[in-house]
Amino acid sequence: MLKSHKIAMFLEDSRHYGQELKRGIARYSRTHGPWSFYREDQFYANRRKKGNVSFLKKWGVDGVITRDFKGAVSLLELGVPVVSVRNLGFLEGTIQITAGNEAIGRMAFEHFSTKGFKEFAYCGFSNMPWSTDRQKSFTEAVQLSGTNIYSFKSRSSSRMLNREDEYNKIAKWLKSLPKPVGIFGCNDDRAYDIIEACKIAELEVPYEVAVLGVDNDPQVCDFANPPLSSIVLGIEKAGYESADVLRRLIEGQKIDTDQIIVAPISVVLRQSTDIMACEDKMITAALQFIRENSHELIQPIDVARRVGSSRRNLDEKFCKVLGHTVFSEIRRVRSEAISRMLIETDLTISEIAIKLGYNDSDHIARVFRKAKKITPINFRNTYRHSTDRLRT
Repeated sequence: MLKSHKIAMFLEDSRHYGQELKRGIARYSRTHGPWSFYREDQFYANRRKKGNVSFLKKWGVDGVITRDFKGAVSLLELGVPVVSVRNLGFLEGTIQITAGNEAIGRMAFEHFSTKGFKEFAYCGFSNMPWSTDRQKSFTEAVQLSGTNIYSFKSRSSSRMLNREDEYNKIAKWLKSLPKPVGIFGCNDDRAYDIIEACKIAELEVPYEVAVLGVDNDPQVCDFANPPLSSIVLGIEKAGYESADVLRRLIEGQKIDTDQIIVAPISVVLRQSTDIMACEDKMITAALQFIRENSHELIQPIDVARRVGSSRRNLDEKFCKVLGHTVFSEIRRVRSEAISRMLIETDLTISEIAIKLGYNDSDHIARVFRKAKKITPINFRNTYRHSTDRLRT
């Protein structure tokens, strides 16, 4: 019989990140519990008199999952295993849930690069370690391509800023940048700030300034004007893994890691980066044709004919400008289309195959596994939110 543990959670209720972590934790509890939970939003926990967690001892708490808010250190005094979301810094004595910032930075660069951008910029927060890590990774990827990068950093997180003053500063910075430019915001909130500042600077998004965020938080992305493209993170999966680690710690098992990585999955394309910034009109036309026909089994020769070129000549142009072949671009775009349908719809693998022009589910599985190193159903079960609603 599975043992029911008592778990205290101090995670934010109002934002996408906390909600997704809770989805994963709840899914694990249904499978390995059920557990009993004490839930408190970190905002209210932070207002509690420091150290006042005696009620959890009386309750008989077995473990804690928390954000690293100001009073989180008092939770260590409970003498039970603690898993913490790294935000402000390292909370000593806990297993850390931390974002895969190196991979996030690389994905951001690849997104802009495949759209032909030659000018790059980063906008983040200097007092947030995760923002600094993302900037470092993004900067390294840009510099390896032989291109310069421009940066803007504020000393405070977005919640502490004077909006009017900050937007004016960003607008001034934006005007100084070469155009068109792809700007990576450290998260969706920061990317939203950039879009608002572009209105002050009278710069068009995405034609002069393309903007990409992180978290794919619908509460931010869908309210931006234009809607914000964003990197999807495997947050729900990390929540599931954190619950598993906590259970093993409670039961006295040894853990061979001190980190749970929240990995980037893909970019959800919205209007803020939906543009090609390439001076070569043939490449721009080829990329547009590939994107518009991602549901068809087009071949490189089809693309070459569409833009009035030989396949060899077009491949040479692609390799010179984008660093990969036409076939690689077709495969990348189709793999992203499959990824989105696996995550965002309830279509079976066979139904997705039909919509994208494949002969059967085996064909789409081979293509997807080669591109993503994972089967379609495993990808869906790993990254999809409501896994109990899925069909195979």
